Amino acid sequence: MSDTRSAEIARLASESAVRTCWAQWVALGSPASAANDAPASAILDPEALVALSLHVKEHERRLADLVRWWARVGSPLTSVQRFQSVAARLPEGAGERVLSAFASQAAEAGDRRWSRHAGGSGAAAAAPTRAKGPDEPTLTEGSTLWLRLRAGFGVGAKADTLAFLLGIDGAWASTRRIAFATGYSTVAARSAASEMALARFVRETSERPAQYSAPVEAWSPVLAPTGAAPLPPWRFWSEIFAFLAGAIDWAEQAASPEAPGAHVLASRARDLMEKHARAFHADRVPVPRPDAYRGLQAVDGLLETTRVLTDWVEEHL
Repeated sequence: MSDTRSAEIARLASESAVRTCWAQWVALGSPASAANDAPASAILDPEALVALSLHVKEHERRLADLVRWWARVGSPLTSVQRFQSVAARLPEGAGERVLSAFASQAAEAGDRRWSRHAGGSGAAAAAPTRAKGPDEPTLTEGSTLWLRLRAGFGVGAKADTLAFLLGIDGAWASTRRIAFATGYSTVAARSAASEMALARFVRETSERPAQYSAPVEAWSPVLAPTGAAPLPPWRFWSEIFAFLAGAIDWAEQAASPEAPGAHVLASRARDLMEKHARAFHADRVPVPRPDAYRGLQAVDGLLETTRVLTDWVEEHL
């Protein structure tokens, strides 16, 4: 499919993915940090960041070095269970590759939790040397709130649920929404939220099914970087990043000499928009409705969705 639209989709998605990853790595005090690099301000998603960085490393090879650094200093703060969930949202085949690659690096760095997921020639080749950089991440930026909670309370559903509830600024959320945001099962989300409600860490409604919220006014003095600053906002990065990865892959398929027919590509473009519509709605991204584009026009819809989303990411990073 020789089409300037596919080239533009590839450019927009890949540039946005690289910029977003870089800003989040800067926030962690990684080797990416420099005086003129602005860190991300919204809560960063550690598993989604690693997964997307590995997926787009051919567009920015330094991202592979940052992942290797994180495998050495940050794997204890990274959830194996959630990484599997996040990786599963990537395009077919990509999730297994990025999980295997990071697991190999983390296991080589001494974190044996990842050993069972390590393997494969590509994964082994990805981590042959010790990565340069600080010996520990910097968790002072507001965007590192999620990792700060994990460092303080342990890696698991409770810290992740609390990060989400704080990130939505005291709004109420069902266990279904918590599960969608964090990547855990509804049962795990319900258990984590109800036990934190018992401890009075979060609030719980009396009606059933219960909803939960975090008392931001109580947590802010402890967690805000300056004591009085507002807590950073939540973004559904795992879904947003999965869309960017999917858009890049779609564009590469469209540009391939073995590309499927125009109708198949249009169908896949519509599927990609529909797959992530829930996250777009949750983040209030004003993307067009997929059903507004009929037949082959779905490619135009994917281009417009990618354009709107990448503008939104730039503004809300």
